Amino acid sequence: MRTWNLLNAGKIGMAAMSAAIISCGASAEAAGGFLTEVPAGDWSYSAVNELIAAKAVPDYAVTIPQGRVLSRLEMAMIVDSAMKNQANMTDVQQEMLNRLNSEYYYDIKKLTLLNRLDNLDNAQMDKLNNGGQGGEALTAEEKAGLKKAAALADKLSIHGYARIRNDHYLKNKKDGNGTTRTTRANMIHVQVDTAYKVNDNWAAHADIGYRNSFSGFDERKSLAPGENETGLTMDGYVTGKFPKLGLEAKIGKWNEWNIYGWGMDIDCDFSGIQLVHGKKKFKTFFTAGQMDLWDDAMGGTSKDEKVTSLRFFYPFDEKNDINFGVSYSSAMASRYQDPNQNRVFYYYTHAHHKFDNNWGIRAGIINSNAKRDPNNAEAGKKTKSPGRWLQVDYKGAKLDKPNSYGVTLTYRYEPALTWPTVTDWCGLNERFVRLGFSYVPYKNILLDTFYTWARDIDTGARDDLYRFQAQFFF
Repeated sequence: MRTWNLLNAGKIGMAAMSAAIISCGASAEAAGGFLTEVPAGDWSYSAVNELIAAKAVPDYAVTIPQGRVLSRLEMAMIVDSAMKNQANMTDVQQEMLNRLNSEYYYDIKKLTLLNRLDNLDNAQMDKLNNGGQGGEALTAEEKAGLKKAAALADKLSIHGYARIRNDHYLKNKKDGNGTTRTTRANMIHVQVDTAYKVNDNWAAHADIGYRNSFSGFDERKSLAPGENETGLTMDGYVTGKFPKLGLEAKIGKWNEWNIYGWGMDIDCDFSGIQLVHGKKKFKTFFTAGQMDLWDDAMGGTSKDEKVTSLRFFYPFDEKNDINFGVSYSSAMASRYQDPNQNRVFYYYTHAHHKFDNNWGIRAGIINSNAKRDPNNAEAGKKTKSPGRWLQVDYKGAKLDKPNSYGVTLTYRYEPALTWPTVTDWCGLNERFVRLGFSYVPYKNILLDTFYTWARDIDTGARDDLYRFQAQFFF
């Protein structure tokens, strides 16, 4: 069992009571929610017990006994402890912890505030707790300030990143003679994502980004700038959950980047709705709306493609999981697909195995029923076969662990007719081998680089890519 410093525990308890009393009004409900019991049988118990059993939670040697009921405060303490010990967690444990962190995010915010109160010196603590009993009571201004701080920590969260990227391409010339080097995206990108908790189940999000490309020199201001443009990106959406139904929802416009997406990963600007169902490990994802897969930027005609997707995810255990599903989306001219087909049906599966804490492997396959565009002479020359993906991972860079690093070796085979998007910076209708390295020199700073040996599937034209980027997370 976890051992506690009684003095600190008492001070935290007094601080919690003081915060509840001082807050009153709007934050009284929030403080009450903080101390509310987590219902017996809630998924959180089995989730934290799996982490405890895997020795992923420091100082917790024994799982929570069945039938014991914890407050949200106690559960937040466990999750916060696990969040500080992620270095050796498996991907499945990470996913479980991320879900717990999302559930108790605002409770952990309050816990952080209480810990700050806990660190006050004795005179300040006496002033906080003993007003009218020999100590000096808080002034009205101090109470108001504490109330605002508690309310803000409970309702609002802000995080984001700043990125500096430099890309170099080494390509065959159109006439096939020699090579040419091009710089496509020397750019900076700053992203600030905010979330406002409306109530225990719903939150509103506003994600604002700024891009400036030094290689494109295109100073047109845009609400959807490309990699070679300068401008602002603005996304707004809401997230919510229906606990009794085991259902979560996301509605609005956001950037979807997901290694478990339809295909081997997905990178797009998406507008629509996404529903996630599943009270236990097995999850079902339903997505409907429209996405920007840069068809118009790659020789096509459409800006947005309609999509309906059904995806399933199941982790067998800590070392194995599978992701599979279907997607039904607009035919794209840049993929040499017949526009008269209207919608293309994709089907795929993607599996992941973790050998140990260092080595892991991912593999997947995707296919479609796309028809070649009869009006495009190039379409008849393009290979139509399943897309494949294989990736070997060694270790992994952890943002909260300085000097951690990761190495990946990836092979992709992405025929334009059977792959719905240009994923992970693989060019259109290409196959490649990529060696990548990532490193965390300091907490929340990530340096990563890779070199890609890429060739067009049908012509063999060279399209090598070298990237270096530095990212700063906050």
